[in-house]
Amino acid sequence: MRELRLVPAAAVAWAATLAVLLGHPWLVAGLVVVVSWAFLRADHRGQAVLCAASAALFATLAAVRSQRAERFHFGAEVTGRLTADPTQTASGWMVRLSVPGYPARLPVFLTERPEAFAGSLVTVTGHPGPADRPGVGDTVFSGELVAHSHSWTAGVAERFRAICENGLIPGMVLGDTSLQSPEDKQLYVDTGLSHLSAVSGSNVAIVCTVAALLVRGPRARVGASASALALYVSLVGWEPSVQRATVAGAVGLLAVLNSSRMEPLHALSLGALALLALDSDLAVNYGFALSVAATAGIVALMPLLLRALGTGILARAVAVAIAADIVTMPLIALMTGRISVVSVVANVLVAPVVPVITVVGLVAAALAQVGWGRPLVLLIEPLADWIHGVAAAMPITTVEAGPVAVLLFGGWVVAALLR
Repeated sequence: MRELRLVPAAAVAWAATLAVLLGHPWLVAGLVVVVSWAFLRADHRGQAVLCAASAALFATLAAVRSQRAERFHFGAEVTGRLTADPTQTASGWMVRLSVPGYPARLPVFLTERPEAFAGSLVTVTGHPGPADRPGVGDTVFSGELVAHSHSWTAGVAERFRAICENGLIPGMVLGDTSLQSPEDKQLYVDTGLSHLSAVSGSNVAIVCTVAALLVRGPRARVGASASALALYVSLVGWEPSVQRATVAGAVGLLAVLNSSRMEPLHALSLGALALLALDSDLAVNYGFALSVAATAGIVALMPLLLRALGTGILARAVAVAIAADIVTMPLIALMTGRISVVSVVANVLVAPVVPVITVVGLVAAALAQVGWGRPLVLLIEPLADWIHGVAAAMPITTVEAGPVAVLLFGGWVVAALLR
């Protein structure tokens, strides 16, 4: 934990971007004054300059992008590419478009599920309206969607779905949840297993770690991990969730390999700064916040928890689950007003089979592109059934809770384990 010099700069950059997007740019000046004064008092002039520069730079980026979005004119028709697969809402479906010249992803609301996937080139005919959520863009669109072409990754997902009967497998391997019923999706959310059905940092870390373990030597391990990551990205695409997962997974890999060149929290800070520089909207994105919090929690709390729990495989699984849950529960409570009371138990019970499904499923997805892969899917279907069985067997899953109460509870859990 020696390399913490970028943590304040990343936190200040995030806060400054958030202040601009929430419509309070004057808070940036106050933030700069307070943080700079604190570091100057502690005789850290370099940190004071770095934090002030980060706040100014990222606030300016967010302000410029917001002004560009305000000046952009939408007509009755808009053409762009989907940045993620369609998601179901209470009244229909929603997609997000990358529109040339528009500095944010455009939310588009539809009444029916579109036959389009991440990367598809589409045209939407309808009407724009004001957005009710903070962000760079101030516009949403409603209408009808027509797909013109599909991406390579959409074809990859379609061919892999064709050889899968258990809808959890495409979700765990490629983040494709189209085979899961709404009831199953809610079940995984309630039991704290929904992260398995999304492209997350754990997927990237598992794939890269397995590749690194197959070779010897530091350079060979870096090359194998990079090659595995390139294969994974070529199959799932380079959508925003994959970008976040890549950063989180790379940090997790550094933690596993115990890198002496770059410590995990330093890498996490660099990754967060890079992602915020590319997309200011991440400052108000719960997925980004959850990814950063979970990764930081695992890196910071795991060594402390392992002192109390031991160093065995089971102890590590429990430590990862507790660390991730403690730091993400307040955010989840803020989002939904409820938290899962079985997530630690559920994640520990499924932990042994997750790497097997991820790695074998990824190989099966690659082989499915040439007409093979079904035998490997048959091998991991019982493991996917086990995960679903664990989720379905939980008698009580969630309770109502506020973020402050959850934060205090998590603190007492860590204190008790350390004691």
